[in-house]
Amino acid sequence: MTETRCPICHQPCDPRILALAVTVTPAVATLAVRKASGWRSVDGLCPMCVATLQQEVMAQRSQNSLHSTVEPQTTFPYYHRDEERLLNQSARLPDYHTLTGAGVTMAFLDSGYYPHPDLTATPARLRNPLAWHQHPPQQWRGLLEQAELRLVEYADLTDGGERIGLHQPSLWDGAGDSWHGQMTTCVAAGNGALSGGYYRGYAPEAAIVAIKIGRGGGRIPEEDILRGLQWLLEEERWQRYGVRVVNISVGGDFPEAWQNNPVCRAAHALAQRGVFVAAAAGNRGVDELLAPAQTPTVMTVGGVEDHNRAWRSGAPEQMETLSLYHHNTGRILYGHTPIHKPEILALGRWLPAPVLPPSHVFYEMVAIDHVRRVLRGEAGDLPATLMRHAADENARPDALVVDPDHWMPEVWQGLRQRMNAHKWVHRYYQHVDGTSVAVTQVAAVAAQMVQANARLDGHSLRQLLIETALPLPHLLPRQQGVGLLQPARAVAAALRTAGGALTGFPYSGSVLRVSELQKWRLHGTLSLQEYATVGEDDRLVYFGVWLPRAVRIALVGAFNHWQPGASPLQATPGGWWHGVLRLAPGEHAYRFWVEDAAHPQGWWLRDPENPNTIESGYQDAHSLVIVE
Repeated sequence: MTETRCPICHQPCDPRILALAVTVTPAVATLAVRKASGWRSVDGLCPMCVATLQQEVMAQRSQNSLHSTVEPQTTFPYYHRDEERLLNQSARLPDYHTLTGAGVTMAFLDSGYYPHPDLTATPARLRNPLAWHQHPPQQWRGLLEQAELRLVEYADLTDGGERIGLHQPSLWDGAGDSWHGQMTTCVAAGNGALSGGYYRGYAPEAAIVAIKIGRGGGRIPEEDILRGLQWLLEEERWQRYGVRVVNISVGGDFPEAWQNNPVCRAAHALAQRGVFVAAAAGNRGVDELLAPAQTPTVMTVGGVEDHNRAWRSGAPEQMETLSLYHHNTGRILYGHTPIHKPEILALGRWLPAPVLPPSHVFYEMVAIDHVRRVLRGEAGDLPATLMRHAADENARPDALVVDPDHWMPEVWQGLRQRMNAHKWVHRYYQHVDGTSVAVTQVAAVAAQMVQANARLDGHSLRQLLIETALPLPHLLPRQQGVGLLQPARAVAAALRTAGGALTGFPYSGSVLRVSELQKWRLHGTLSLQEYATVGEDDRLVYFGVWLPRAVRIALVGAFNHWQPGASPLQATPGGWWHGVLRLAPGEHAYRFWVEDAAHPQGWWLRDPENPNTIESGYQDAHSLVIVE
């Protein structure tokens, strides 16, 4: 093989690793061009240089959001002029991304729904989804059906009726009351088809039973929530459709003891049957819960504000930047046991959600995106010299230099006003907030956990979510419950609970002693002979990834110069690949290099089990292990 070198540092690098430069972030790409004039992503870049450029980007970030430096303020916080985008869910709460909720059915109770492209099973069959607006609306239904919608049933129970089936006009009409249910289903189970997969939910392959409830105009009185729950309970429909998770992003009429409330009793009945039921805490910031949020067997979810920043759970100073969303709270008794609600928190602000395609807002968002890209010089309509930033160290003295964020201020002002009106973050997505979307993240992770271990019932799922949550010491316990949802850790725990495929194995990224490793029953697949001389106080790091269809897997990181074959893992009969490395004290970024039938040349992925990550300069973070 011809030796390939990084075009910036000129050090040797595997061509497969160099090729991953096509996934670097725009901010890193901009710096790379400054370091090597004429550089293009297809030229490649080694991970060491990408990491160095990413450090420069991080050093250039403002302490305060740049969205507040313009008038009118733009739609969401961001901290670097080349990073004006909303982070996706997994960048803020890392998930077990190799498990997608496949084979698990989730039921949603909401005001209405729309069969969005993000809810398809085979998005590759959608013709040019990144330009969805170019397809005539009369073709949408055919394209969606060709890509196999994951909506397995639709029940329209509004206005006292019962209209069942995916052919119902109310599913396709795109009326205003369809927006909320489209939002909740896509935040939970969307595959991000219209964003190239970036704005996906935690369960992007889960099946969905959509139950439309309420009256005209999207109003949902408590008796209609009851009707939706009763519909699931009647004739054990939940069982017929295989529903394992129920998401309720709506609330009742007035406070009432759960034992006396029919909605709470119906939700409790579902939970008693082993279904995992999750409900929104409510958004008024008061000490008051509305049905079904006060049900003891329902997991009630509040929100946290992370200011659209990447942060690390192992860094206390970064955790302290998190604040509470203004969710409702409460305390109930179940038997003689007091339960504080919400029990758990999830992201409550700046969540990406699709705009309703049949709406006029959809097309206005597309127009906003086009004008914005023209103004920033990203559409190729304007000469590069015009759009060169004033701080560009490579700018020629005689070049016409204009800061693209501050030229044509009248046009920018009008554009930002429309961006704000629609909460724009992408031509097809807007930012949303509330416990309505916080709860969907918990429900989606529960679906992943069921995929990981089908023997888990609703009570077991609830307990594992509680046990793996991240406490936030700077927030009051009665406001946060057990703390913040940890998607990766919760699913990893499900895989190790009785009946799970990884029972008996350590968590990937664990720092262990030799004696601790010897205790695990590793089915004779992990050799420790080379560490026989390691002292009892020395630390070894255990790595593993569950990919039954893989042919070869290795670790890559700075510790082996990102060489795909340098640190191979060993396979167990159940598809768990694992190995041990002795690493020096400090922080170590890493990924897995995977070869399988679909990718014989290999591809890399973040460790699904390790919630600790570090910004990599690529679209997805590196995993991080800390050796002390």
